This record gives sequence, C-alpha cells and structure tokens, in this order.
Amino acid sequence: MRLFILLFFIAMNLFSQEIDENKYYATTKTVFIPSKVFDKEREIQIYLPDEYFKEPARKFKILYLFDAQNQRIFNYVKGSVELLSMNYIEPMIIVGIVTEDRWFEFLPVNNNVETLKEYEPPIGGADTLISHIKNEIEPYLKENYRIQNSNIGIGHSLGATFLMYFNTVDSNFFDASVLLSPNFSYDDEQMLDRIKKYKVAHQEKEFYVFSGYGDTYEEKFNKSLKKINKWFKKNKTENLVWEYESLNLPDHGKIWLEGVYKGLLKIKTIQRK
Repeated sequence: MRLFILLFFIAMNLFSQEIDENKYYATTKTVFIPSKVFDKEREIQIYLPDEYFKEPARKFKILYLFDAQNQRIFNYVKGSVELLSMNYIEPMIIVGIVTEDRWFEFLPVNNNVETLKEYEPPIGGADTLISHIKNEIEPYLKENYRIQNSNIGIGHSLGATFLMYFNTVDSNFFDASVLLSPNFSYDDEQMLDRIKKYKVAHQEKEFYVFSGYGDTYEEKFNKSLKKINKWFKKNKTENLVWEYESLNLPDHGKIWLEGVYKGLLKIKTIQRK
C-alpha cells in the first residue's frame, strides 16, 4: 500500500511539471562520444529545438553542420534554423561536427603526388570521418533522441568538399546538401569525376550550391564549379536536383551569410506544408 501511494505521488508530480507554452525550451549541449576510428573521444554540438520538448511524440530530421568547432558558425546556422522554422521550414535537430584537423578529416585520399605540395600531410582521412558519423554518431543519436531517418548536410569550403565526397561514397545518407563554395579543384579535380559517376537509385537527392567572387579562394574554386555546372546542364540526371547560384559576395568567408538561409529555403523535404 505504501509503495502504491509513493508511486501515485511521483506520477502526480511528473504530471504537474507541465510544459509552459510561453517559455522557450530550445537548448544546445556539448557531447563527447568515444570513437574507435579516431581512437579518442570526439566532440559534437547538439541543438534541440523548442518543439522537441513541446511535442514529445514527434520525431525530427537531422541537420549535420560541418566546421562546428567554430562556435560562431554553429550559432549562426542555429539562429537561421530557429528563425526560419517559425514560418517556413520544419524545426530540426542540429548536429555540429567538431573537426580537429580539416585537411585530414575533410579531404579524400589524393590520387596525384603533386597534391602534397599544396596540401601538407596528413591528409586523406575523409573516410575515417564518414565511418565515425555513420557508425558512431548516428547510432548514438538514434539511441538517445527522437530522430527521423532523414539527414540534411551543410558545409563550407573543405567542409562542402567533404559533404559532396560523403554523398559519392554513400548516396543514401543525406536527402539534401547545401554546398557553400566547395573546393572541387582539390587533387586535379578528382571530385568532378566522382560527381559525374554519382548515381541515385530511388529517392530524389537535392544539392544547392553557392559561391561568391573576387578573392583568391572564390576565383580558384569557381573554375571547377563552372565545369561541373556546365556538365549538369548538358546531362540529364535522374532523381537528382543540382542548383547553383552565384552570390554577390566578394569574400570566401561571407558565403555563409546568404548561402545558409537560401539553401534552407530551397530544400523541398523540410518546407512547411
């Protein structure tokens, strides 16, 4: 009898802790995940939207953000998602990938020795990061959070290069990708060959690509971008959306400012119905 009374009061206490609709419950947390592939703990940033707490039966899409070691970038993307999800897009869980060595983690293995003159070793560990995401981060998320089987990706510069490479290795992981000034010039443009061979089996995949002009990075990367954009115009690609927009921004770092919100507003799978 005493046990019943105790359980009753515990239940009453839980029900009394109701969600206040006038409060904002969105939160960001830092999580450290043991990684066998990196042989160390790896840090990720996780943002849970307000709706995650107010709609306890709802599952959410995941937005993977690369270069989340830069807290300002993570905050900017988080703020954009928060603002746009008020009226235009679905609220999403954001998973920020904290990268310790961008050249190693974002770049695939080089095919040309000459590449090492520009990119000093260690490089070529992109497959390690892919394995970490698929086999260590994704299972952790499924076990601890209410998530849909639907992933979006956003990357800038080498982060965008990695995101595109990930898609060519596994065409099923991401439903849509926002590529901000990707470096497709890397290793004698090996990514262009990979993209041309990229095949989508069933579900439509979306790619929204943005770049600027003017500085050294943009001028160099745009040469390769023009080639692949021209190829897409000439070749029919089934179940694949590839849209490119040249932004009026004369600085590599400023591409985040327009590319993020424009990309999010284009992704079909996250628009509010």
